[in-house]
Amino acid sequence: MTSDGDALRIDHLRQGNACVVIPTGRIDSTNAGRLLDTLRALGGSAGNHLVVDLSAVLYLTSAAFRVLLVASDETEGKAGRFILCGLAGHVRELFEMGGLLEAFAVQGTREAALAALD
Repeated sequence: MTSDGDALRIDHLRQGNACVVIPTGRIDSTNAGRLLDTLRALGGSAGNHLVVDLSAVLYLTSAAFRVLLVASDETEGKAGRFILCGLAGHVRELFEMGGLLEAFAVQGTREAALAALD
């Protein structure tokens, strides 16, 4: 699933019982709803795990944090796990400044996130 109109591309791939979601670009109030719709669709069934790889995200706003928190709660409410990975540079600083690192399961790499599901 991709879109060029709002500076956010969302790709995904399935690995076992996990779906890896790879947003690319900026996540802000103009496109955060589309990301939430994607996360809900991909993590919609019981026991499905979501790994969100943020390594290609250039910037995110409070709207993005809200989407990630909602998707995490909904996924875990369906007995799935929700793991963020690839937090680096400015994006990691934003998570740290917002005190949000503790609100999520975080792994350094996609491979580590997938291994944590086993």
